[in-house]
Amino acid sequence: MPNTFEAVPSAGHERSTAFLAVEQPEQRLEDYMERSQMHRGSLREQDGYTVPFRDGGQVRITVREEGTEAAGLLFEVDAPTEERRTYIEGEVENELGDGADSLSWERG
Repeated sequence: MPNTFEAVPSAGHERSTAFLAVEQPEQRLEDYMERSQMHRGSLREQDGYTVPFRDGGQVRITVREEGTEAAGLLFEVDAPTEERRTYIEGEVENELGDGADSLSWERG
């Protein structure tokens, strides 16, 4: 039987992650989502949000409680192109405001 999925492009995804150490990460996430209006169209999950972008890509924001590692917010960007990834990273930084100074994106 032939492979019916040969026509599907095997395009990769551009991914990046960043961590923002904050006290009370759960409250900070809710404040961030409300202020940025990103909650519209986002998927609320038990440990955070997944926010899709209309022109492709998404950012997953999860809460990391204090434990073996520092408490804070983990941002994971998944985009179809490098341009979209850079755009989404910029949107996250713009919405964070002052907190964006400590964000360092790891790509891969």
